[in-house]
Amino acid sequence: MASIASDDSIASGDGVGFVSSKGEARRVRLLPDPRHVWMVFRRRQWLFGVIACLVFSAVVAAVLLAKPVYVATASVLIEPRKSDTIDLQSVVQGLPADTNVVDTQTQIIASPATSLAVVRQLHLDREADFVGDAALRGTSSARSARQPDALAADPDRSMSTAERRAATILQGLVTVRRQGLTYVIDIAAKSSDPRRATEIANAFAAQYIAMQADHRAGVTEQAAQFVSHRAEELRQQAVTDDAAVQNYMIAHNLMSAEGATMAEQEASQLNQQITQAQATLAQERGKLAAARAQLSRGGGSDIGAVLASETIRALRAQEATASAEVASLASHYGESHPEMQRARQNLADVREQLAAEQQRIISTLQANVQVAQSGLDSLQASRVHARTALASNGTAQVGLLELQRKAEASRTIYSAFLQRAKETAAAANLPQADASISSLARLPDAPVWPNYHLGMAFGLVGAVVCGLLAVGLAEYLDGSIATRDQVEGELGATYAGALPDLRVSAGREHRHTAPYLYIMERPFSVFAEAVRAAGATVLRPRGRGAQVIAVTSALPREGKTTFSICLARILAAGGRSVVLVDGDLRRHSVSSTLLPEQGADERLLAVLEGRLPIDQALVRDPLVDMMILPTAGPRGTEDYLTDERVKALYAALRERFEVVIVDTAPVLGIVDTRTLSAHADATMMVCRWRKTAIRAAQAAIDILDQAGVRMLAVGLSQVNIRQYASAGQNDVYGYQKKFAGYYVS
Repeated sequence: MASIASDDSIASGDGVGFVSSKGEARRVRLLPDPRHVWMVFRRRQWLFGVIACLVFSAVVAAVLLAKPVYVATASVLIEPRKSDTIDLQSVVQGLPADTNVVDTQTQIIASPATSLAVVRQLHLDREADFVGDAALRGTSSARSARQPDALAADPDRSMSTAERRAATILQGLVTVRRQGLTYVIDIAAKSSDPRRATEIANAFAAQYIAMQADHRAGVTEQAAQFVSHRAEELRQQAVTDDAAVQNYMIAHNLMSAEGATMAEQEASQLNQQITQAQATLAQERGKLAAARAQLSRGGGSDIGAVLASETIRALRAQEATASAEVASLASHYGESHPEMQRARQNLADVREQLAAEQQRIISTLQANVQVAQSGLDSLQASRVHARTALASNGTAQVGLLELQRKAEASRTIYSAFLQRAKETAAAANLPQADASISSLARLPDAPVWPNYHLGMAFGLVGAVVCGLLAVGLAEYLDGSIATRDQVEGELGATYAGALPDLRVSAGREHRHTAPYLYIMERPFSVFAEAVRAAGATVLRPRGRGAQVIAVTSALPREGKTTFSICLARILAAGGRSVVLVDGDLRRHSVSSTLLPEQGADERLLAVLEGRLPIDQALVRDPLVDMMILPTAGPRGTEDYLTDERVKALYAALRERFEVVIVDTAPVLGIVDTRTLSAHADATMMVCRWRKTAIRAAQAAIDILDQAGVRMLAVGLSQVNIRQYASAGQNDVYGYQKKFAGYYVS
C-alpha cells in the first residue's frame, strides 16, 4: 500500500490515499470504547429486540405452560435414647447419640432401597410421569396377569426395569436434608400433583421407619433362631452328658438309691441276709439233731416234722385200724387163720410205710440243713465280692465326679440359652424402631413453581442477556464492510463516504425511483449530498486535482455503475464538462442503462482501434449536459485495453473534458479493470454496505496495489442511514438527525 499513498500525503490532510502503516499509534484501551459499544447496539437494535422478545416470550410461555410443582415436607426424628417397655436385653442396641449417625440415616432415607420401597408402596411404576408412556405400555401386558397388590405383597422380589426407572426418577424428586445439627431430618418431595407430593413424602418417612423396624426385627429373629438352635444343641449335649454319667455309673456299678451306691446297698443287704441264713441254718440243724435223737431212742412219732405230716397221720390211722382188726380177729381166729394172717400182713405193711415215711422226713431235714448251709456259703461269697466292688468304686468315683461336673455345666448353659431364647422371642414382638415421624407432610397450598414474578424477572434478564449476546455474536461473525473505521483501519484506504439507500432516505413517492433519475429530481437531497461528498474526496480543486476517475468494485452488483452515473450527472449539473466512459466491456452497464435504444454499440472499441474519431464516438446524455462513450462486448480474443491505447484514450479525454469518469468491471473477476485503474488519476471502489466481505475488498485492493494504482478511495453504497451511526461513529450519518432540515427528500 505504500506505493499508493505516502505518509506525507496523509499528514497533509489532502484526504486522498491509503492510511500508512507508519501512521500515528493509537492508544491501547483495556476496555472497549463505550461509544463504539453503543453504536453497535443501536445499529443492531432490531436484532436485539427480536431476540429479546423471542427469549422473553419463550420464558413467559414456558412459565405459563409449565406444570406446577408442589413440595410437601415430612420430618423424621432420630431417637438415640430408648426406654424399654419390659426389662429385656435387646439384641440390636439403640443408635448412639452421634451427629455422624444422623447424617448416615439421612443417606439411608435417600438411598435407592427406600426409593424402591416407596415405588412399590405407591405403585409409581404404573404412572407415566415416572416411567414414560412407552415403558408403561410395554409393561402393562405383563402386569395384567398379576394381582393389583402383588408388588406390595412381595417386597423382596427382583427389581423390574419399570421399578428401576421409577426409583431413579423418584430420587431426583425427593430431597433429604438434616435440620442444622438437630436430630430432625426433613423429607421434601416434589410433584405436579399436591396430593402425590404429600403421599411420597409421608411414604418415605413411613418406609424408613418400617425398614428400620424390619431390620431390627429381622436381626432379632435371626438371633432368636440362632439362640433356639443353639439351645436345642445344648439340650442334646446336656442329655448326652447325663446319659454318659448314668452309663458310667452303670458300667462302674455306681448306681445309687436312697443316698447309697448299689455296692454299699448290696453289702448291707448281704450282711442282713447272711445273718438270717445263719439263723436258718442253726434252726435246721436243731430240727435235724432233735429228730435223730428221738430216732436213736426208738421213738420218732413225736418228731415235729412227723407230727406235722398228713401222710404220717393217715398211716397212723391206718395202723390203728389194722391193729384193731388184728385184735378183733385174734379173738376169733387163730394165728394161722387166713384172715388173721391177712390182717397181720396188712398191719405190717402199714407200719413199714410209716417207718419209710419217717425216714423220708429225716432225709428232708438233712436236705434243709444242706440248703441252709449252701445259702449261707453263697451269701458269704457274695459279701466278699461286694466288698471288692465297693473298694473299686472309690477309684471310679473320681471319673464320676468329672462327668457330673460336665453334665452340670451343660445343664447350666442350656438353661441360660433357653432363657435367652424366650427373651429374644418376646423382644421380637416389641416395637424396635430408633426413629419416629416428627411431623407428617401436609397438603401444600400453593406450588413452588412456577414462580411468576421470578419467572418474569428471569425472562427479562435472560432476554436482555440473550439479546446482547446475539448482538455481540452477530457483530463478531459479521465479515462485511459497514463503518468508516473498517475502511480506514482494516482496508487501509481513504473513506470516500456513504451513499444512502433510497428506500430509507427518499420520500415515499421516490423510494422506487432509479438513483440516477432521483439525483436530478432532488439535487439537494441526502443522496445527492452523499454523491457530492464522495466526488469531493477524489477530486481536487479545478485545474489541480484528479481528472480521470476510475470507478470499480470488488464484486458485481455493488452499485459502482449507479454511483458512476450519479457522480457524472451531479458534476455535470454543477457546470463541469464531464464524460462518462463505459469501461465494462462485458456487461456495459452504463450503455445499457443510459442508451438502451442504441443496442450493442462498439464506439469505445472503435476509438481504441483508431477506426473512429473520439468526437464522433461521444453521445450526449438525454437529461444533462454530459457526454457518454458507450461500448459493447469484445468481438474476439483481442486485448483491446492495452496500456498504450488506454493512455491515448485518457490523454484525448483530458484535452476535451474537466472530469473523466470511467465505469470499470469488478476487480476480482475482470483483468481489464487493472489497466483502466492504473492509468487513472484516482480510483473509487464502491463496496455495498453490510454485503461486501472485508476479505473480498482486501483482495481487490491488493490487486489494484500490484497494478500500480496511485490514489484510492472506498465508498459504501446502499447504506441504511436510519440506523444509528450506520457507517460508524465518525461518519456524518452519526449526526444525521441534526441535519434533517438541510435536505430535501
